[in-house]
Amino acid sequence: MDRGWLRWGLLLLLCWPLAAWAGSASVRVAKLSGPPAAMGTLAPPPANADRGATITWLHAPHGRTVWRALYLAGDWTQASPPLLSIGGNTRARATVYLPPDYRPHTDTIFEASLNPTLSHHEVVYRLPPDLRADQPIYVELGDPGQTQPLRVRITDEATYRVGDLWHVRLSTFFNSVQLSMVLVIVCFWIVLRDRMFLYFIVYVAAQIVYVLAASGELYALPGAALLSPLGYHVGQCAAALAAAFSVWFILDFADLRANTPRLAAWLGALRWPYIAMAVLIWLPFLRPDAWLPNTVNMLLIVTTVLALTSAWMAWRQGNRQAGFFLLSWVPLMALTVIRVVQLIAGLPLPAWLEYGFPGSMAWAAVIITVGLADRTLQARNERDKATRMAQFDPLTGVFNRRAIMERLHETWQGGSATPEPLAVLFLDLDHFKQINDSRGHAAGDACLAAVTEAIRAELGEADRVGRYGGEEFVVVLRGDSARMAAPLAGRIATRVAALRVAAGERLIALTVSIGVAVRDANMASPEALVDHADAAQYQAKAEGRNRVVVYQPVAAAAR
Repeated sequence: MDRGWLRWGLLLLLCWPLAAWAGSASVRVAKLSGPPAAMGTLAPPPANADRGATITWLHAPHGRTVWRALYLAGDWTQASPPLLSIGGNTRARATVYLPPDYRPHTDTIFEASLNPTLSHHEVVYRLPPDLRADQPIYVELGDPGQTQPLRVRITDEATYRVGDLWHVRLSTFFNSVQLSMVLVIVCFWIVLRDRMFLYFIVYVAAQIVYVLAASGELYALPGAALLSPLGYHVGQCAAALAAAFSVWFILDFADLRANTPRLAAWLGALRWPYIAMAVLIWLPFLRPDAWLPNTVNMLLIVTTVLALTSAWMAWRQGNRQAGFFLLSWVPLMALTVIRVVQLIAGLPLPAWLEYGFPGSMAWAAVIITVGLADRTLQARNERDKATRMAQFDPLTGVFNRRAIMERLHETWQGGSATPEPLAVLFLDLDHFKQINDSRGHAAGDACLAAVTEAIRAELGEADRVGRYGGEEFVVVLRGDSARMAAPLAGRIATRVAALRVAAGERLIALTVSIGVAVRDANMASPEALVDHADAAQYQAKAEGRNRVVVYQPVAAAAR
């Protein structure tokens, strides 16, 4: 990869958090035992308030409600008004009471009604421009909760918009890369109809939906208001489907069943729990919010270990596609494991992981697309090889009998009302059996190869030559070559007679007998044309060999 692009990519990842947090104010957090008695009352931070930080992490527990009071470390003095942002709110309930009226606000990133001038990856509230250090902001956190803490910041609006713009650029880039790869593979699938391509399309498309839903950007799209009541369940369902279809894809793409059948069987069995979880997320009476996310996360770790182990073993056995899989998925799998551990342990989400995770998805999509193209190229090469083996003689490299007759039929039918001149040469190597018997088959093969090169040296681009059988060759001549068939055959005979093929310490002299037949109005079929050239070749043999005879219909009838 070009180092310039690498530097720009790292700068892009680093600049977002710097831009977003440069204008963040220090915020102190106090724990409350319950709802405050008078929300609109100005009061200094209580003694149990922390010392303050630019980023505050609040935990939303399951099954109970907790209250927190937020205070600025000093009065707001910046020209740009302050904004309160809450990030990481995937499913927890957070009710915010803002000054001066302290009306409750319960918003989530899944609502289409959020500020359309900002992205949806955080819930943002505008605060009074004269916010004071003794003017509290109350946050009520309750069921449903989540292990992942919420990120809370107070930032001036100008700085926040700069950071938000970086977020939009990064997210758009990563999602666009994945979507582009999906569109490429859709074209592959339309043409080739390979089920493996369909697995890739569903898996990456579900992955894109998951990333957009988890960041809230899905609900900013046109028509996404219909999905808002479904909340984070859309993303959870998409994640489970992405995992299931990624397993289907991996098994087919890397052909793991052939290289590691036992591990592939275990890996294949994990598809069905993901499918079941994609359904269970929509059944509220099972309370899936409490147990399903971490269950999916633990299953992802198991799937990751199995997939990488199986692919590694397959790659060691020479599986090229498994190598593509490892190259594409090792960064993604590493970040997936880190992300899962972060979620289960309830650790804060760092910016490098927040953007590294979708970035690794985009990387995986690109490399897998290259791998799919490589697999298609291999399949085409294998098909071409099989076609060549079916059409060409392996010893001489010219067409075999079936293929040369097919070319003759194609030329015979032509595409115009007036048939073009067409002629056939039938060549037979003289005394070939004696060469095989006295010098061996290796010497015979060398003679056939030498004769083939002599024939080719006299042919034009439109002419075709094929090995008809044993030491016999058929040459199909068109146009000017067909008009000059007899002289051309003479030049071939002369060239062959000049050959000296080494056989040990001795040289073998060769000659050929050639029959020539030219198509006329009375010729019934291509087979008849070959038969006439063969008859002329027999006449050349009868007349002493090493000569050219042109088929004469009148003479043949007289005999």
